[in-house]
Formats: sequence, structure tokens, C-alpha cells
Amino acid sequence: MKRREFLGATAGTVASAACGPGQHSPPLSEFVGPDPERGHHLREGTWREGPVHETIHTEVAIVGGGAAGSAAAWRLRRAGLGDVHLFELEDDVGGTARGGELPRSRHPLGAHYLPTPPPGCLALERLLEELGVILGRDARGRPEYAPSAIAAAPLERHFGRGRWYEGLYPAAGETADEAAQWARWHAHLRDLDGRRGADGRPLFAIPVARSSAELRHLDAVSFAAYLDDLGLVSERLRWALDYACRDDYGCTLAQTSAFAGLHHFLARGLEETRGGFLLTWPEGNARLVRGMLERADLGDRLHRGAAVVAVDPHAGELRVHRPADGRRLRVHARAILWAAPRFVLGRLLVGADPLPAGALTYAPWLVASVDVRTAPRGIGARLAWDNVPLAGPSLGYVVATHGESVDARRPGAVLTYYEPLCGDGPAELAAQRQRLLAGDLSTWSDHVVAALAAMHPGIASEISRIAVTRWGHAMIRPVPGLLFGESLARARAPIGRLRPCAADVAGLPLFEEAFYQGCGAALAALADLGRNAPDALADELPA
Repeated sequence: MKRREFLGATAGTVASAACGPGQHSPPLSEFVGPDPERGHHLREGTWREGPVHETIHTEVAIVGGGAAGSAAAWRLRRAGLGDVHLFELEDDVGGTARGGELPRSRHPLGAHYLPTPPPGCLALERLLEELGVILGRDARGRPEYAPSAIAAAPLERHFGRGRWYEGLYPAAGETADEAAQWARWHAHLRDLDGRRGADGRPLFAIPVARSSAELRHLDAVSFAAYLDDLGLVSERLRWALDYACRDDYGCTLAQTSAFAGLHHFLARGLEETRGGFLLTWPEGNARLVRGMLERADLGDRLHRGAAVVAVDPHAGELRVHRPADGRRLRVHARAILWAAPRFVLGRLLVGADPLPAGALTYAPWLVASVDVRTAPRGIGARLAWDNVPLAGPSLGYVVATHGESVDARRPGAVLTYYEPLCGDGPAELAAQRQRLLAGDLSTWSDHVVAALAAMHPGIASEISRIAVTRWGHAMIRPVPGLLFGESLARARAPIGRLRPCAADVAGLPLFEEAFYQGCGAALAALADLGRNAPDALADELPA
């Protein structure tokens, strides 16, 4: 989650009142993260033609430097393959797991945490061991995590009726029937938790492809309809579950498949019984991506600011344009791992794409990090890592500086604001995307400040800087019928020497899915090249 181009502007009407005695200057704002113009050039094909200045021959070419591409590069290096080139469109790597930096602290531009892996995620545990996040094992063989990586309490609070409450379920004032429905929902989850289907697989697993076939039919119905069938109609319960879907998937209850909704609560085990933690860093999951790329040791084979503008998957050829200097590369690879969004590939292929245009839909997101001179407070529950309003479209904010030790803590804080721009279908999503990208810096800075001020009156005068990120296609949307349908099967199917492997071809926009897609594609590429990976683990292999 990163992107950076300083534009220098004030935060507009909310925070730009004239400064009088004792008042602070208006905040400086900037757009950071992905450059929309580069995406437009790819869509329009304006960079496709021109002379080739350099030809590269490589065993494996990876397109996309997000979590999946970084995992693939890391996995190939672990298997001993060094002849790998990675091409990233943006000037910084990380995809939606990029990070940025404000004067007060580093901060996420997108994905900001990782739940500790459930049992069986051996490859992910191996990565966390390499990165020093897992320090060792207890007497029962369970991972012991670095305390500095564990999100500190209090974890969550919500805002409503003018005050803050602990947790994310709005229990204050609930009726007996509402409380009974909340209890019935948790009893339903406990009934499903840990169960295996007749095929011996967990009902809900990570990666999702390892889930049992027993309940896959639930992917055909919406989460909202599933709750209707259970008689769970409480608005409080629905808000909490809708929040979970918007947070993980950028979708509402009605837009999320029932399987995906249940997967959120059950794939890692029930929160109250699994005994896990949330792992986070000031810059979010950028820490994990950076660690994988450092261990991949690509050197000058990591090409930032390199736009792949044409792909011939059968010849194993890429055409690459570097916007910074206008140079063009021809890349010949024995294997191509497509770790960029799958919908982009259809625009660049030489020949027809087996995946119909529009088969996959993506949620746009607004993310903004705000440097405040004084950490926010509020009536009721004290400041938490995650702070969520009951009203409005936003998901609230996380505190990037929450994990600082008391001894090292400095004045102020960095708050990262999240808002998915949900839509019911392609037309609404296109309108939301247009709205997101058409809004200027002042418009979105004002929007963020107003949303924060609704939770913290007077916060505008405390803001010194705002870094705004616009993600036009941030997340694959697990709408009903996607996860186990024909479209997703086509999306991840190899084409010639090319294997799609970003999180979107798994159907769930999760770090774990991106990681396993990248690792699995790397092992498949090694097999195609006739090389062995003697350290391969069962959870990395195709389900």
C-alpha cells in the first residue's frame, strides 16, 4: 500500500480557515500510491509501439511486485533459482501492501495486518520465521511471536451516539431479542468451527482452494440471504457482519457470497478459541513484502517503474516500457508469473484472452494517513488500534503508531483512514471509480478530515499532513458465484508459458491468498523448467 507524488495543497474547506494567534497552519496534503496515469496508458495502449533498446533472457519473469509477486520471487530464491526478473509498474513495490512515511511515522497505504496463521500454514510460518516474526516454538510446537509484531490492546472500539464503546459489536441498548440473535449467530459459528467435510477437508480453509466441497454451494447465495434463512435480522448483528465484509472484501452483506462471509469468521478458527494474534507494523504488510524481496536478492533484476505493455504467452515474450527514460525492453522468459491484477492481462495479450472482459469485479478504495499533533481521545473507551464509526461509509481508522512502547512514544500519532467504495454491479463500481479518480486533492482531503471530525470534533486543527491514496481496483470482490465458478477457473488457468498468480485469481483479497498463489506458481514454474524444489511443503502445492 504505497504511492507517492507530492502535490502540496491545503486540506480545503474543513481545515483551511485563516490562522489566527495560537492557531496552526493548514495541513499539507499529497497524493501517494499508484499513479492513475500509468494505468490509463496501459488501457489505451499508448506505450505499446516503439523501438527496443535492450533484450533480456531469463528463466522466470514475474510481473507485479505486490505480495504474490514478492512471494514468488522469495520462493524461487529458496529453491536456488537466481535467474529471475521482476517488473513492477509503479516506482515502489508492494501493490496494495505498500507503505509510506509521514514525519511522525511510517504508515500503510493499504493492507495493514496479518492474523497469525492457523495450523497447517507451514510455508507462511516458514516465512515469518525467516523474517524474525516467529522467534521459536513452545513445548507443544506452537509458534511464539515477536511481541513487537503483535497488535497491542486495546484492539477495537466503535463510535456511536456521541461516545466510544469497546469492541465492534454495538451492544449498548440492545433488546433481549437482539442479544439472543447475537448468541444464536455465535452458536452457529461454533457448530461449524473445526468441522471437516466428507472429503476430509476443513469446511473453510486457507488457502481457500483447500476448503471442503461440502459447503461450496453456499458460494451461490449472498451472505445477506444466508442470514435471512437463519432468521438473523437484527440490525446490530447485520451492521457488525456488514462491517466485516466491507473491511475484508470491499463488499456489503448483499454483495458477498455466503461462503466468503463464513470463511472470514471460520478459516482461521473462531477468534475466541483459536488463541491467535493480529500481527502489524507501522507500515502494515509492507514489512512482509520488503522482507520477501530482500531475501529474494534480485538486485538490478528488480525493475521498478517498468510497464509491461504487451505479452505473448506462447512465445514467452514481454514488451516493457520505462516511462522515466522512455527505454523499451524485450524480455524472453521460459516461464512468466503474472502477479499483477488479472483484468489487466486481457488488455496486453497477443491473442484472445480466455477470460471474458468484466468477469471479475474489483472494489475501489480510498485510504488516507493523517499526521496529528495530539493523539485523539474521546468519551468512553480509550483509543484503540482500530477505531470504527457506526454511521457513514467509512471503516474508521487504525493508529499506525499504536504499537510504540510507552517509553519511546512521542507526541502525536498517525491515523490511517479506510473507506471502500461499494457498488452493486459493474456500472455502479465504474461510477465509484470515476468519482474516486476525478476528485482532486482538496476534495478528498476535506472528505477525510470531515469523517474524522465526526468522531473527533476539533481534530482538524491538530492535523499537520495528509497522504491520500486512491485505489481504483484495490480488491477482487467475492460476489455470489465467483469462488468456485467458471470465471475464476478461467482466470487462474495457465496460458502458454504464463501463470496468473495474484490474489484476485484466488477470489479472496487476503495476504495469505496472495502468498500461496505466488508460492504455488513458483513451484509450478520450477516443475516446468525441470527443476526440483526439495524443500516444497504440502500446503504450497495445488489443492
